[in-house]
Amino acid sequence: MMHTLKIEWMKVKNYRTFWILLAIIVVSIPSYNYVVYDLFETKLQFGKAILGSPFSFPDAWQTVSFNASMLLLIPAILIITLTTNEFTYKTHRQNIIDGWSRGQFINVKLVEVFLLSVFATIVVFFTAIWFGNSVKNPSATDIYSWHNMRYVAFYFVQMISYSLIAFLISILIKRAGLSMGVFFIYMLMEQLAVGLIREKYKITKANYLPEEVTDRLIPLPFGKRMLSGDNLKIWENHVPIYLTVAAIYILIYCIFVSWRFRKADL
Repeated sequence: MMHTLKIEWMKVKNYRTFWILLAIIVVSIPSYNYVVYDLFETKLQFGKAILGSPFSFPDAWQTVSFNASMLLLIPAILIITLTTNEFTYKTHRQNIIDGWSRGQFINVKLVEVFLLSVFATIVVFFTAIWFGNSVKNPSATDIYSWHNMRYVAFYFVQMISYSLIAFLISILIKRAGLSMGVFFIYMLMEQLAVGLIREKYKITKANYLPEEVTDRLIPLPFGKRMLSGDNLKIWENHVPIYLTVAAIYILIYCIFVSWRFRKADL
């Protein structure tokens, strides 16, 4: 695995688009959070009594993770670009000719997805640390509790789920522009379908669709104080279910994409 990872590193280390998109991920997460923070501080001061202090500890973990989840399309673009480049420049075929098995190739690409998800999660973690330490809340006593840091872990689950959907689409379509278009359309169509099924037909099973189930892991933080205790308890009780369903989807993505690449013509 280390040998194949070194070869993958050789592919991207001088690839400018890779570094640009990676830099955008690093910059956009704290920047977007700061924009929301500035809006909250300057435009929504009247709502502080209701909304509390979402960028101070312990709420910063949830707030930063939720805001970062709005930017998941950026890592998806990077994954689509790197994956479709393999087909555009025939490097996947050359790797097989050079002695890689199909399993080795797809496994190293899955590791790339995992590493990018870890990287983005680390950025979210340190962004939450920065905001939590910068925005003081005298009433907060539970600063570094694992209970609140779990939202960063939920972000990781969401990140890897979105990334694997983008990866799967890239493997199936093999063209960057079309893959991005299909990914964006799928994200939009699922949101529309969830709204229609849940609101019009009152079918709550829509909450367990691939995109929606991970989105529900990080609820909107700014209205948390307006939620009743019963609603919070219901969400808490559903978290293990959301995580289990998300894990099943992730496993299905990995199995399907591995099977598809092993059977597909190169």
